[in-house]
Amino acid sequence: MDTLFKGEHLLPGQLGQIFIVLAFGSALFSAISYYFATVNKNQLDSSWKQYARYGYFINTLSVIGIGGCLFYIIYTHLFEYHYAWAHSSKTLPVYYIISSYWEGQEGSFWLWGFWQALLGNLLIWKAKSWENSVMTVVALSQAFIASMLIGVELLGTRVGSSPFILLRQAIEAPIFSRADYLDYVKDGNGLNPLLQNYWMVIHPPTLFLGFASMVVPFAYAIAGLWQRKYKEWVQPAISYSLFAVMILGTGIIMGSFWAYESLNFGGFWAWDPVENASIIPWLTLIAGVHVLIVFKNSGHSYFTAAFLVIISFILVLYASFLTRSGILGNTSVHAFTDLGMSWQLLVFLFVFIGISVWMLVSRWKELPITKKDEETYSREFWMFVGAIFLSLSCLQLIIVTSIPVWNAIFGTKTAPPAEPVRLYNIVQSAFAVVVTLLIGFSQFLKYKRSDATTFLIRSVVYLLFAALVSALIIWSSGLYHTQTVYMLVIFGSVYAILANTKYLADLFRGKTKLVGSAVAHIGFALLLVGAV
Repeated sequence: MDTLFKGEHLLPGQLGQIFIVLAFGSALFSAISYYFATVNKNQLDSSWKQYARYGYFINTLSVIGIGGCLFYIIYTHLFEYHYAWAHSSKTLPVYYIISSYWEGQEGSFWLWGFWQALLGNLLIWKAKSWENSVMTVVALSQAFIASMLIGVELLGTRVGSSPFILLRQAIEAPIFSRADYLDYVKDGNGLNPLLQNYWMVIHPPTLFLGFASMVVPFAYAIAGLWQRKYKEWVQPAISYSLFAVMILGTGIIMGSFWAYESLNFGGFWAWDPVENASIIPWLTLIAGVHVLIVFKNSGHSYFTAAFLVIISFILVLYASFLTRSGILGNTSVHAFTDLGMSWQLLVFLFVFIGISVWMLVSRWKELPITKKDEETYSREFWMFVGAIFLSLSCLQLIIVTSIPVWNAIFGTKTAPPAEPVRLYNIVQSAFAVVVTLLIGFSQFLKYKRSDATTFLIRSVVYLLFAALVSALIIWSSGLYHTQTVYMLVIFGSVYAILANTKYLADLFRGKTKLVGSAVAHIGFALLLVGAV
């Protein structure tokens, strides 16, 4: 006879688990329906699209239902649920109860799925002719995320981790055989003291909105290859890429503020592997945006543009594997503990790698190629060069950050660098010098072709002015005692600021829609000056 446990509130958890299963099933149904809507040659038949929309709407409502049930459990201190007991307590104020909501892996997966659900509905509303193909990709991603919350045994393998598992099911102890065990569970473990900071109320939602939004340009790139619409996807992808870059960048900066206030290393960035995992896709998508603009204006570099957009989302999935699989447990203070979902995260990663490789390889001979060489004195040429340098800086980050992964794959025992911060600072500063100089002098160039004499005169004048200003900054701040590469970062950043300020002033006389790029470049350069 089953034991009747005194005081347990089972309904919220049972309802939440039903919502999880419904979220997974409806997302998978939506992805399949959108696939058939895409391949259906009868343009007058919209039945598959309608089924897909119904599926995605059900998924959205289910995701909201999961969130509501979990919040109710945490807010009302139902410590019979392991998630509430492990991450909250009765003494936490409401804003930290909100933080505890996404302290665990399950809560952060829900947050990712919530934002992706909203973005999917935005695409249903705005994507128009792209809806079927783009939403096939988004709904498939949504199904994978929902599967991370199922928490069932399938053929002896654990699939997902449910936030609605009971405390007595999660922990084996004699007390849980007692019907009145809840009388002895007076309070929860509470929130990690390091996370009891106001930045942790807003940093994770912003960061995960950034991660979730990365799927949209990826979906457009895959849809463009799938439907052989090699040029039409670029403009919407640029818009959504800029949104993703803005939001993810904001989330990363919020995280650095939290690190400055809560951790003890006295800085904003420590090159922790999890920090690196978040910034790598951000940098590759920045590179991707620039190459998309190059392709839009010149017809050059299509493959590079598509590859960078695709790899940015793949790197989000890789970052999720790094931070959630436990493989970084000995090298990062930010990594989650392993919940046994490593295989599931790898399936998520390799399914989307497989789709991407197949699309690129199968369409390789059809990809747009411009036979005319790019002009050296053109903005798009140097934007492409800058994107390549950004990508190379990411490659260095990936190689070093992934040392635990290389050890696991090859059975080696390679140790991380003895002084990782110093290594990252020097190598990434060298890349920063090149990138800031490119940001600066590319503003004196036009698309297609520029007058070489005018370009050289302006560049030299601003280089000399930047050298003077940099010398004053370095001398007055005492930075002349530091390594040369850091002084060069100051010089490159000052040059970028001056050149973009000139460009900004010119824009106010005409194309004000391009003001954002100049402001972003100035902000990036100021950030580097502050970092030095």
